[in-house]
Amino acid sequence: MEKWNNLKGYLFVGIAGSLWGIGGFFVTKMSESGASSLMTAFTGHLLAFIPLLLLLIVKKGVAGLKISKKGLLFSILLGVLCKGIFKLCLDTSMTMVGVATTTILMYLAPVWTSIMAMIFFKEKLRGYQKFALVLNLVGCVLMVTGGNFAEFNISGLGLFLGLMAGILYALSTILGKLGTSGDDPLAMACYMLMFSSITTAIFARPWEHLDLFTNRPFMLWAVLGGVLSGSVANLFFLNGLATGIDASKATIVTSVEVVIATVAGVFLLNEKVNLVGYIGIVVMLSSIVIMNINLKKSKEVIEDPSVFLVPRCLLKYTVSKYIIWCNSLNKHFGPFFCIIFGLLIYLGVRQTLNKGLKIKEQKLI
Repeated sequence: MEKWNNLKGYLFVGIAGSLWGIGGFFVTKMSESGASSLMTAFTGHLLAFIPLLLLLIVKKGVAGLKISKKGLLFSILLGVLCKGIFKLCLDTSMTMVGVATTTILMYLAPVWTSIMAMIFFKEKLRGYQKFALVLNLVGCVLMVTGGNFAEFNISGLGLFLGLMAGILYALSTILGKLGTSGDDPLAMACYMLMFSSITTAIFARPWEHLDLFTNRPFMLWAVLGGVLSGSVANLFFLNGLATGIDASKATIVTSVEVVIATVAGVFLLNEKVNLVGYIGIVVMLSSIVIMNINLKKSKEVIEDPSVFLVPRCLLKYTVSKYIIWCNSLNKHFGPFFCIIFGLLIYLGVRQTLNKGLKIKEQKLI
C-alpha cells in the first residue's frame, strides 16, 4: 500500500511538471496578443485561482475555506515567494542573460532541493542518486543549448536572479511538503494562488491594461493556461507532496517540465531541436528513472581494498580512450561537450571502481 502511495505521489508531481511544461505555449500565445510578461504572469495566476475557489466552494461550501494558521502561513510563503517573486526573478533574468542561461540556472533546483531535504527532512542520497542529479543538470544544459554556448550572456545581476529562481523553485517543494501535512491541498492551492495573484498584481498593475481582458484571443489562451498549467498542475503537485514522497526525488521528477516544454516548442511552435538537444532529453529522462530506482542495500557488506569486482586499471584505460574520443567530439560539438561527456564517464566508472565490495553470502533459513 505504501509503495502504491509513493508511486501515486511521484505520478502526480510528474503530471504537474508536464502541465507546467506546456505553460510556455500559452504564455507565448498571450504575448502575441500584446501582453507583457508581468501581465501574463498575473493573468495566469488569477485565472488559476478563480476556478479553484469555485471548486472549493461547490465541493465543501464556505467551510472549505477554513485553514489552519500553519497552512495559511505556508500558503503565503508559497504564493509570495515560490510563485510571485520566483516569476519576477525568472522573467527579469531571462531579459538580462537570455532564456538558455536562465533555464540552466533555474534547473540547479534539484541540487538545492537535495541540500534542503538533507537539512529539513534528514533525507540521504545514495551514490546512484547523486549521479542522477549530475545527469539531470547535464541533460538540461544539452537540451537548452543544443551544444551551442556562443550565445551565453554574462551579467552579475542576471546570474544572481537566475540562481534565486532556482532556489525559490526548490523551496516550493520543501514548503509544499511541510505545509500539506495537515491541511486540505485544495484549500492550500487556492490560498497560494490568491497570494501569488496579489504579489504579481503589485508589479503588473492590471488596472492599467484593462483592454487585454476584452481581447478574445488573449483571454482564450489565458483561461486555458490558467486552468491547465495553474489550477490543475498545482493541485496535482500539492496532492503528490501530501503523500509523503521524498522532496529530493520530487524535484527531479518535476524536471520533466523542461522535456515537455521542449517537445511542445517543436510540435506547437515549430521550434528546432538538434541532435544534442535530443540527447539532452534522453539524459534527463534517464536521470528521472535512475533517481526513482530503489536498490536494496546488502545486509552485510565488507569493504576490502584488496578485492575489486573490476581491476582499477580499467579506469586508467577508459580515461586514455576518452582523450582519443575527445578529438572527434571537439570537431562536432565543441570543447564544452567534451568536458560534460568526460564528467559523465568519470563519475560512472568511479562509482563502479572506487571501492572493492565483497558481499558475504548468507544462507536462507
